[in-house]
Order: sequence, then C-alpha cells, then structure tokens
Amino acid sequence: MWKILKSHINDFEAQMIKQLLESNGINVLLKAPKEIGIGSEFFGNGTIMNLYVNEEDYNVAKQILENREAE
Repeated sequence: MWKILKSHINDFEAQMIKQLLESNGINVLLKAPKEIGIGSEFFGNGTIMNLYVNEEDYNVAKQILENREAE
C-alpha cells in the first residue's frame, strides 16, 4: 500500500525527491491531489504533487529526506 511522504509540493521538487529516493532503491509514485483535479497537461511543471512511497519503505524514505534537508 502507498503512503504519502510529502504532500502539495511543486513538480520540480517532487521530481528531485523521486530521483533521490529511487537512487536509494525506493519506489515512488507522484500523483496530483484529488482536490486540485487538473494536472500538468494544463499547468506544465507548476503542477502540485503528492509523493507516495510503499508503507514498508516509509521510514527509510523519511530518514533519507531528513538527512538531505539537514545538509
């Protein structure tokens, strides 16, 4: 099951985090929040995204993200 790691972030930041996590072997799903309802087909890279990881990877992904933000 997927769990939200970060919500309502811009597409650029979401892509950077996705790349970081995937380079550490963590699968990532990016999805526009349902309440927005309109995706990148209208707004390009300005789209707001939610970033999901598998529940079993959540704690490791969170730690990787916290370490990155501390640098």
